[in-house]
Amino acid sequence: MLKIIRFTLFLLLVSLLLGLIFYVQQEDDMENHVNVGLQDMDLVQRYQDSLNRPMKLNEEVPKSDCMAKIEDFEAKVETLSNKVVFSITKSNQTIYRKELQHVSCKQILASDLNGDMQPEFWLLVNKGKNSHIYAFEYHKGNLKTVQFPYLKGRQNFGYAGNDSLHVDKSYIVRSFDFRNDPYSDLSEGIRACYYSFGTDRSFVLNKTLDLEHIQQ
Repeated sequence: MLKIIRFTLFLLLVSLLLGLIFYVQQEDDMENHVNVGLQDMDLVQRYQDSLNRPMKLNEEVPKSDCMAKIEDFEAKVETLSNKVVFSITKSNQTIYRKELQHVSCKQILASDLNGDMQPEFWLLVNKGKNSHIYAFEYHKGNLKTVQFPYLKGRQNFGYAGNDSLHVDKSYIVRSFDFRNDPYSDLSEGIRACYYSFGTDRSFVLNKTLDLEHIQQ
């Protein structure tokens, strides 16, 4: 009789031990399942965020390099990686926009040289060692392109680049370096060409001055 009781108690202990082991395994399985699910959800969420807000590794942020204002007009150049965007706005409304490839902005000027109450815009850009001037006039609601004069004859002798623009009273002045001009009293220096601008959008060269470089 005693052996039967002991055997029964042994079976109960074994059963309890097996049940406890089974329960612990079930809890571990459930915990692992929950952890995997949370990781998957987190991964999906991260991918969803990436889809909603994709990273733009090569995103170009425009940088404003040159700007000029006159009355309610504003001209500016924004530089991107391999181009510049030249735009003119009137009362915050864009009236002109042009993309220029492989150039850099040096200057923008705004003026009303001919006194017709219609502003002019002068854009000087560099392309390699060369300079180019874009000129525009606002006329009757439209922006008209103006052909800026080329350097000719005496002006062009000894031309050495490094152009700049400035407005002097009623003149638009193009200045640049020169050297080895046989017709100049200076072996090298700065040449300033003064142009007047008419109401018919024509230019007249009024004078040319050769100046010495200012020693710093």
